[in-house]
Amino acid sequence: MIFTGHKITVAINIKSKNAMYKMKKSILIAPVCLAYFMMQTAAAATHTCINYQQDTITHNQPAVTLFAPGAIPTSATGNAAPAFTRDGKTVYIGQSPKGGDISIMVSHLAGGKWPAPEMADFSGKYRDLEPAFSPDGKYIIFASNRPHNVGDSLLDGNYNKSIQKGKGGNLWKVKITKKGAGVPERLPDVINANSSVFSPAVAGDGSIYFMRADSGKSFHIYRSQLTNGRFEKPVRVSFSLDKYGEYDPAVAPDESFIIYSTGRPPAPPHTADLFIVFKEGNSWGDPIDLRSLLSDKVYGVEGRLSPDLKTLYFTNQRKANGETDPDGSYTWMVDISGVLKAHGIK
Repeated sequence: MIFTGHKITVAINIKSKNAMYKMKKSILIAPVCLAYFMMQTAAAATHTCINYQQDTITHNQPAVTLFAPGAIPTSATGNAAPAFTRDGKTVYIGQSPKGGDISIMVSHLAGGKWPAPEMADFSGKYRDLEPAFSPDGKYIIFASNRPHNVGDSLLDGNYNKSIQKGKGGNLWKVKITKKGAGVPERLPDVINANSSVFSPAVAGDGSIYFMRADSGKSFHIYRSQLTNGRFEKPVRVSFSLDKYGEYDPAVAPDESFIIYSTGRPPAPPHTADLFIVFKEGNSWGDPIDLRSLLSDKVYGVEGRLSPDLKTLYFTNQRKANGETDPDGSYTWMVDISGVLKAHGIK
């Protein structure tokens, strides 16, 4: 989603990144985080003949706990898409203050606690969001409205059936070392085919998943294979549906499974649920709604995985007391190891 900081305005108001993800994932509602949710309301309300799988595995319901604000102390009203170093001791996360734009912040675990995040070296000037580490921890790919060249205008987006002034997005890469961050470099045009490209996820071989909206239409998830150091033409994932948008992919390094957000059934009308899809041979299986597997509190956008893949982080507008905050976005965490184990992933 787009954070309006990522994903019609329904409970989330996502894509107006002004409000943190306010406009992008509007339809979502539970999650917000940095990308722009844009679902087709009519389609979402008409749950007709869609081929989806309702998993029937039963297990104890895991706890759903607040991560930011929570374990991560912050006064920011928008929090989404945490990306961790391989050792889990540093986290980069998109945050936006009330009425402000989103930036990428960083916090380093100290004494078992997360201190308040500070601005990342490479962020703060533009609307930066949705950081994603490469599995080897050597670089981060993130979305930004920064211009291609110094002096050019900020990128305008074209999604949610309208032009989003200054809220466009392209993917950028920045190297991360012990000495800090390098200088961000824009990914090639084969990835950044237009100005509505967000929510990156990096596979173990360097291939990239991301979401893109074409000609003002809904967002869909694409994958670009990295071959001999070059990205190939992106291909839309097989489980993508024209009738519903898909947002915020989070993929296992070996691509054995992927988690994403969408409003397809059985998600409630005008809501984005988190779905998991497992690889079956060389192709993807049917999406499974994690709300049905884990808890009715698991829904939203900006899904992200912990380094050990056992924890899912996601964003929605639900506060700790259970109330909905239409102007905020809260990042939650839940153990998904039981779901993975039930599907043969340890």
